[in-house]
Amino acid sequence: MWKRTMVILIYMFVFGTWFVAEPLTVHACSCAGPPSIEDQLNRKTAIFEGKVLSLKKPAIGKIWSSAAPVEARFEVNTVWKGELSSQTMVYTALSSASCGYEGFEVNKDYIVFAYGDPDRLETGICEGTKTTASAQSELIALGEGYEPSKITTPHVNRSVVIVLIVAIFLPLSILLFISFRRRHR
Repeated sequence: MWKRTMVILIYMFVFGTWFVAEPLTVHACSCAGPPSIEDQLNRKTAIFEGKVLSLKKPAIGKIWSSAAPVEARFEVNTVWKGELSSQTMVYTALSSASCGYEGFEVNKDYIVFAYGDPDRLETGICEGTKTTASAQSELIALGEGYEPSKITTPHVNRSVVIVLIVAIFLPLSILLFISFRRRHR
């Protein structure tokens, strides 16, 4: 009888605290304090100021991801770091829940702090990217930048390049294999 009473009391305590305890709020993306301009210049692949020319967002259907990439095409005005052409692409996650920068709007100017491969620059809410109007202290700290290259680099879809390489090398490999087998018969 004593053991049964203890078991019932333990169950009541566990389930009682389950309903009383308040769940904690959890954020998928949290940022440390803003980095200094010196840190930004050391760590980022590119820092520039420019106008958003177009935004390409993924289609949101029944199944979607907050990390799906948004493609922003910029007309670059001033560069502080990196070798950028007069137009460049920057990618960010669709939602701030995945640390994406949701503030991009067509025909608005931004200062962009980007990381990653120079051929695929990325940014997010933790990187310091913001509208030019709200970045006056950053612009003063960065000082005078330089003009981007006048050449506009075309955006090449990597999957198309891969398909073309396979389409060329696969038949060549087959022909070489057939030729090799015929010689050794």
